[in-house]
Amino acid sequence: KADYDSGKLLYGDGDYAGARVKFQAAFDLSQDPRLLWNMAACEKGQRHYAKVVTLVKKYLELGGALLGEDDRKDANDLLSAIESFTVGLAINVDEAGAQIFVDGEPVGESPLAVPVTVDIGTRQIEVKKPGFAPFSRTVPVGGTKQAVLDVKLTREVHEGVLAVGAPAKATIFIDSKAVGVGSFVGNLASGGHTLRVDAPGFRSYQSEVVIQDHERRDVDVVLEPIAAASAAPAEPEGALHGLELGAYLGYGTQSNHMHVDIDNNNGSNGMTQGQDQTATVNFIPIGIDIGYRLGRPTYLGIFGEVGTLDRSGTCGVARHGPNEDFPGDPAVRYGYTNCVMFKAGVVLAFHLLPRTIVDPYFGFEAAVHASDAHFRSFDPLTGQTTDGTDSNGSFQPAFRIGVDSHPLPGLGAGIFARLGPVFGGEGKPSDSNGNNCPQNNSQQNGSTSACPTVNTSTDVGTQVSFGIRAAYTFQ
Repeated sequence: KADYDSGKLLYGDGDYAGARVKFQAAFDLSQDPRLLWNMAACEKGQRHYAKVVTLVKKYLELGGALLGEDDRKDANDLLSAIESFTVGLAINVDEAGAQIFVDGEPVGESPLAVPVTVDIGTRQIEVKKPGFAPFSRTVPVGGTKQAVLDVKLTREVHEGVLAVGAPAKATIFIDSKAVGVGSFVGNLASGGHTLRVDAPGFRSYQSEVVIQDHERRDVDVVLEPIAAASAAPAEPEGALHGLELGAYLGYGTQSNHMHVDIDNNNGSNGMTQGQDQTATVNFIPIGIDIGYRLGRPTYLGIFGEVGTLDRSGTCGVARHGPNEDFPGDPAVRYGYTNCVMFKAGVVLAFHLLPRTIVDPYFGFEAAVHASDAHFRSFDPLTGQTTDGTDSNGSFQPAFRIGVDSHPLPGLGAGIFARLGPVFGGEGKPSDSNGNNCPQNNSQQNGSTSACPTVNTSTDVGTQVSFGIRAAYTFQ
């Protein structure tokens, strides 16, 4: 009702297009065929006579008992008056399934069952089907009751013509296929193609040519003679050619994972059996390496490094720290005074761009690692203090990546990072007799060399480090 009332108001103001929209909306909601008469009146006001005919015929078809005799008489009188302003246009298309448009509006798909009713005058006819060139034509209609338009669609051709002129004995290649000697003229699919021209004693010519639909492209090729070949200068090779010396400084973290089974005289120290422990320590390594470049890309060498371990905790050893864990904690406390590490191994690296200023690389290394941590212990139960040492060793393979820059020949500097597992006894505590002790153990009978009976197994740990490296490669 709201759309209908809006349509009446717009129609009264002469806005036939707006009224047509509102009446259409009312019809879509109500399906009352009498609204088709209102829509036909709006089309008549816009001089769209063919649409008036279509709407009035639908009005008579769907009206049924809603239409009286006077309504039907008015409709037929309007058709008689309007049909003289329309023409039945038969559009015959030689391809089935083509979309047909009259004045930009779709009227159906070929073949059309009946002619299309159109207004007299000049009509724009379009026919479209995938794979065929669009058909578009302005057609004058009128003067006769029926008109016929035959449409023949043509398949789309995506190709053009390439004409190549070259020296007499030059072989012409299109997309790596020989197509002629001296000259070539032929059809090619639209798009990009590689043109190459070869001739004895001349430098090869190669370029990309783009062919548009229905285009003729002419290319004249002039070849450049080859000068007498001269031997390439050999790269200088001194007595130490390929030897590389490097030095680096870094920062890293190592986590040692352990599992400890404890039998401490019925657990009097408060520890539970089957305890998993992780000891983590930060370190600063300083190292040197020496090796050979096996050709420019591959480097094989050995390295050695020393470093200091962070003493803010327990130097990565699974012991009780220097501070109590809880009020009244009876466990022996350990404070570390000097923690150092040593590492030696081999490295194999592969440089991706060894002749450029920026040279990324990756590689692998395998090394043995040892740490030496000196501590002083304090037993709060007895007040006794003792000095001791935790010494560990492990095997540490790693994956290394980095980027070098080469501002000068032979000189390189860059950053690197490495990541890998730790296999061995890193992080295991030991007493003065070399027996492994768990973290948080309390000494028995006041003896600093005594430890609870334990069975400590070291799981695989992890190491991560990064740093800067400078190197010189002898030429």
